[in-house]
Formats: sequence, C-alpha cells, structure tokens
Amino acid sequence: MREITIVTGFFDIGRDKYAFYSRSVEKYLDYFRFWARIQNQIVVYTTPELAPKVMEIRGEFGLADKTVVIEVADVFEVEPALYERMAAVELKSDFHQFRANTDPEWPDNKANYDYIMLMKYWCLYDAVEKGLATGMLAWLDFGFNHGGKSFSDAADFDYLWQTDLEDKVHLFSLSDPNKIHAGFQLQFLSECLMGAPVILPDSLADDLWNLTKKAMEALVMLDCIDDDQQLLMMSYRERPEIFDVHLSDWFMPMKEYGGQHLKMVEKVEEKRSFLAEIKLKLYFIKRRLLFCKRIYDAAKRYKV
Repeated sequence: MREITIVTGFFDIGRDKYAFYSRSVEKYLDYFRFWARIQNQIVVYTTPELAPKVMEIRGEFGLADKTVVIEVADVFEVEPALYERMAAVELKSDFHQFRANTDPEWPDNKANYDYIMLMKYWCLYDAVEKGLATGMLAWLDFGFNHGGKSFSDAADFDYLWQTDLEDKVHLFSLSDPNKIHAGFQLQFLSECLMGAPVILPDSLADDLWNLTKKAMEALVMLDCIDDDQQLLMMSYRERPEIFDVHLSDWFMPMKEYGGQHLKMVEKVEEKRSFLAEIKLKLYFIKRRLLFCKRIYDAAKRYKV
C-alpha cells in the first residue's frame, strides 16, 4: 500500500451568485473542514486571501505541517489565451442552442466554471513540477462529500488514505465510457466520468494536464466549452492505454479504494406516485421536443 498525496484547490468565481447550485465561500470552507482531518499530505491551491483560512482549518487538526498552500493571485492568468477564447464561446447564442440545457446560467455553459474544472489537472501537474507531490497522488475536490452528503461522520476522515492501485490514471465512472458517445454527452450534458477523485502516479500528471488542455482547445475550435467530465472522456479516448476506468458512484471511490470504514448516510427510498412518474416522463418528452424544434429552426436558418 502506498500513501497518497492529495492535491486540491479552491478559487472564488462568484458561485454564490450562480442561479444553479449556488454555494458561498464559507460553505466551501465548511465542506473542506469536514474532510480536512485526513492524515495525508495535502497540497492546496487557492488565492492569497483564502490561504490563511485553509491553513487554519488544517491546524485545527494538528496537520499544518502536512499541508502546503500554493497561493495563485489570478488563476485565469495560467492559460489566459485559452480562457479568453472560452469566454467568447460563452457569449455565442448558437452554442447555447446546441446544448440540451440552453440556460446560459447553467454551470457547464459558463466559461469561468469550465476553466476552473480544467485547472484541476494543471494543479496536479504543477504540484509534481514543484516537487510537492511524489509517488501516488489524487485530486480531491475542495468541497468533496458536500459536508456529509454521502459520508456521515467527519471523524471517519481521521485516517491515512493509501492505495495499491497500479501506475495508471484511475478514473471513476457512473457507466461504461465505451458505451457513451462523447458528442451526445457534450450536447445532452449527460454524466459519466467523475472529475473527483482522480488517482494517478506523479509520472502521468504531465500527460493528464496536456490531454485535458488539448481537449478544451479542441472544444473551443468547435465553438463549445464543457466541464471536467467531458475533458476526461476526450482524454480517455485519446490515450486509453494510460487510463483505468472503474465503475462507481459519486464520492464512493474513496470508500471503495482505501476508506472502507467510512460510514454512509442512510438514504430513504423515495416512492413516486404513478401520477408523479407520468409527469416526469412528460417533462422529458417536452424537453426532447423543444430540442428537436431548435435543431429544425437552426437547420432552416443555415439552409441545411
């Protein structure tokens, strides 16, 4: 078993003002505090303003000496030209018409959100380049577990996460990625590969960063942008030999691969009435019909 170095990060992109999945900075800090007692070495990328708060939280558990905080004054200056092109795509009405969810406020349709999702893999690469993460590493979202959504007891995170996984990029998926058409995933915003955790050896951090960056550049060429799920799908298709994909569910890989003791939240089965089921089916039929109408209108507009 090998100890894992955890890389994570948090940058305030104004998500408290998002129309969907709105979360404040304080909410993210609370999420981090829930799992921050983990005994592994952690490298955290964040802004100079939030760096002391991150270190304070780790210090609460006597783990300041196992914490490195990398201050990034402006994360959008890491790849400024790419972000500028992404921001231009966000403004294109045809891009939103292409998506099944046309709402420009949907996170996956926003350039700053998608850019931050790409930066996960830059952080992994940069931590290795700086010699801060060696051996096996894992990207874990700063808001992992959403403060107890899946794992109920914060005290359970007081352990050393280790792995016996081989030296590949380990991705975790809700379904078989080989049975998913990447173009449909881009269009319909379907979920498949999860952006966290991603477990990999330090030797593959450079490959993962370059693959995901290349994927975003390819999307921009098509006047599209998307989040980490799409980037990982495209990277996997490009270099399948360096990846190992495991079927799992949200947050579950940590329990399945080294955290078997983590207690789960008891989930109450939701029993929908027959009428509710019919309403749900009608809703999806309506969405599909509206989407087909948009395709028809676009075809007429471009005289296809």
